This record gives sequence, structure tokens and C-alpha cells, in this order.
Amino acid sequence: MKTAGYLLALLLLAACKNDQSPKLLKEVEVRKDGPDALVVSVALVDGEGNPTSATGLLLIEIQGISSQDTVFTVSEMDTALTEASFRQLTFGQGSLKKKMLGFETARIPYKTSDQMKDYRKTSQKGLMLVSFKPEGGTVLQQTVTYEK
Repeated sequence: MKTAGYLLALLLLAACKNDQSPKLLKEVEVRKDGPDALVVSVALVDGEGNPTSATGLLLIEIQGISSQDTVFTVSEMDTALTEASFRQLTFGQGSLKKKMLGFETARIPYKTSDQMKDYRKTSQKGLMLVSFKPEGGTVLQQTVTYEK
């Protein structure tokens, strides 16, 4: 019985698959993972606003702002994605909560650097640059703020 349910779920997912190229990073969410790392979730949509997946390269750059108001890189990561990398994720909170096809990174630890002492003394917010380059498509970018 479990096998039949699993096969039915796979068939439903295959029937709902969107083969359109992504045109926008629709959702980018950041959450803390302990005192020294973040996890980022992203969702792509096509030109009509429908959730989609794609093969490509995801680049995330976490930036801090020093007490002298200079911006510096705290950490960065890049990862190659395939369509199989995407799964149903929950985005938003409360009444804005919704399930969408998306990708969630592994834990992204903050780099240790000379600037980290200063970074710990800064405001509790920073900037994150998120870029996705789908195969054969143009780079999709979004800048979001995060709280450490």
C-alpha cells in the first residue's frame, strides 16, 4: 500500500512539473541556524508567476556592515542545482505562510576574519546578495536583509 501511495505522489509531481525557464527569484528567506550561521531558501517562478525549477548555479554572498559603515563579505557559498534539488518548502509566516517549490541551502557559517570582532559589534542586520544563473538563461538576482 505504501508503494502505491509513493508511486501516486511521484505521478502527481510529474504532472505538475513546470518546464518553463525561471524569470524571477520570487521568494528568498533567511533564517538563523545557531549563533554563527544562516540557512537560505529560494523559490523561482517563470514569466507567468508559476513556480518552477531549473538547473544552474546559485551564489549567495552574506555581507556585514561595520561600525564605520563599511560593507564587507562575511561568508559566501555557491552550489550547482539540478531540477531534482528542488522540493516543497514553506515560505512566510502566519497568515502569509505558503508552500512553494524551492531549494534550501545547507548551513552557511560566517567566515572567521579580522573583521568578525567588529562585525559582532555592528547592528543586528546585514545584506545578502542572492544570484541564480540558470543554464542558458540570464542571471536572476535579489538583495535581502537578514538579522544575525
